[in-house]
Order: sequence, then C-alpha cells, then structure tokens
Amino acid sequence: MEASANRDAVTLVKDTFQEAIDILAKEYQGSSLTDIFITVDKESGEVAFFDDEENKVAEIVIFNWVDKVDSLDDREVISVLRNATEQLDDEDKFSSLDIYKPFSVNYADENMAVIEELLLINEDSVVELSNDLLDKLDKEFDDFLDKLLKE
Repeated sequence: MEASANRDAVTLVKDTFQEAIDILAKEYQGSSLTDIFITVDKESGEVAFFDDEENKVAEIVIFNWVDKVDSLDDREVISVLRNATEQLDDEDKFSSLDIYKPFSVNYADENMAVIEELLLINEDSVVELSNDLLDKLDKEFDDFLDKLLKE
C-alpha cells in the first residue's frame, strides 16, 4: 500500500478511535475499563472498536482495505493501528478514560483473541511492547543462561 493511503488509514482510524474514547469516557465512568479491542474485517474493510465486554463502541470502513483478505498483511494493519494508538497516547487521550491498570489496547480477531498488543499502560508508566524488544530480551536471557551454565 502506498504511503499516502497508509497515512489516510491512520487518520481515519485515529479519528474513529478518538470517537470511541469519547464514548467510553462518557458511558463507562465508574466502571473500570481494562482493555480496548480493535478488529479488522479484511472483506468489508470495517475497523471496529470494542470495550472489554465485547460491546462495539465505534466503527469505520477503510475503503482501501475492502476485499483485501488475501493482500492485506497483518503487519500492515498492525502498523496503522499502532501508529494511530501511539499518536493518541502521545496526545494523552487515554487519560480521559476511567481505566483499571494494567490497561491494554489490542488488535484482535473476530473472536477477540489478541493478535498483537498495541499499547500497555501499567501503573503510572506506559510500557509499549514491540517484537524487537522481546526478541532482544529473549536473546539476552539465552546468553545469560549459557554463561551461567558454563560457570
């Protein structure tokens, strides 16, 4: 997908995510939210936002994603969703929610099984998980064990 189409998708997702946050901030006051799930239907192009009880809060159709079951890669979807999520986090938009920590934003399949964790807010700090970081930690741990076992 070209860069401008990707940028447009990020803007559409971000704007709709902001709507979802506004709805959740108003309707879920006093009921601690622990997760937001985002699903993508690659046939219809629908991006939907769900609360932690699997209630749909907001949705949008990304026309560039319609009928892309075979060609729309999960990495591309994750990139767009993570970009929109990080922009909202940088703008401190999640602070309006009554969240229970740890709080996470997840890209999930239609059964709400998590495909990728996009954001994790734990206590007073934000921890973003990336596969590169996890791979690096995994390698460092393996190296540490090898060294320990040799001694």
